[in-house]
Amino acid sequence: MITAGPLLDTDDSFLPNNRILSERGTMTGPFLSPMQKKISLSLFLLVFSALAFSPLLPVIIENSPIDYWDHRAETYLEKTMARAALTFALVRGLNGIVSVAQGTEIAVSPAGVGLNVSIGEILDPINDLAERFSWVMLLSTVSLGIQRVILEMGNWLGLQVLLASGLLIWATGVWKRDWGVIDLKLTARRVILLAIAVRFFIPTVAVVSNTVYDRFLNHHYREASETLTRMSEELKQFDPGAGADPDMPSSEGLVQEFQLWLAETQNLVNIRSQIDLIKAKLERFTEDTIRLMVIFTLQTVLIPLVIMWILGRMMKPLLTPFAAHHPSHAERLGG
Repeated sequence: MITAGPLLDTDDSFLPNNRILSERGTMTGPFLSPMQKKISLSLFLLVFSALAFSPLLPVIIENSPIDYWDHRAETYLEKTMARAALTFALVRGLNGIVSVAQGTEIAVSPAGVGLNVSIGEILDPINDLAERFSWVMLLSTVSLGIQRVILEMGNWLGLQVLLASGLLIWATGVWKRDWGVIDLKLTARRVILLAIAVRFFIPTVAVVSNTVYDRFLNHHYREASETLTRMSEELKQFDPGAGADPDMPSSEGLVQEFQLWLAETQNLVNIRSQIDLIKAKLERFTEDTIRLMVIFTLQTVLIPLVIMWILGRMMKPLLTPFAAHHPSHAERLGG
């Protein structure tokens, strides 16, 4: 009688392959040994590290989402720098006109009574605000210039320096996990994340700033800049001393003296009316100038600082000292 006992009592050569592998340990792949896997990963990382310095990098970036973000950032910086330069030149020109007008003093003597009208006291608030605004515009222009330089350095600093360094450190960590107290693999991941943050910082700032400007700030800028332009043209045409000393022949006749008195009185009325008109525009000029200061400070200074702060908070856990968080090789042997 045939029994099934001998058939079930087989040796390990007839066991399924997965049982044999489970007894020997976890296998990293169906065809690659641990050594082959290390070699393959190292070669992969080295190739990508070398790619950062090859002529193929611009070709790969072109027509990719990265190129789209870079194009938006360049367009934003060019337009914003043009607006800042135009507004800065307008304010500096306005400041120069006001400075010249401040030295004007008009002397009139209706009915023989001497009166001096000082224009500088009236235009002094405009001059002070224009000087402070020029400093704000200078700061905004410098900030935009720095952002432009960082954008141009993005591929070099973000990809060729940081990303390539992170890949090389990772390739080294494949063979030697620790270097003293430094965990090479953990360090490599942190450097790679830092490279990504550096590479996309300025494009992110550009997209956010441009969105905020288009949706909330554009109409404020147009209204305020138009006010500054009109104010500058009006001050150029403002000549309060015109006709202040009418050239009339001297005569002892009562009629001609009366005509001279009327002319001087009319000149004084015209001067005061022009001065009152300038005073009435001061309030609007101050409001629109402050609006421009807020726009450029928000767009070129505050938004980049806020995004930098957010990235810093996100990267802070990843940029702590690169110490290993697992037992060293000597500790493992000792344990």
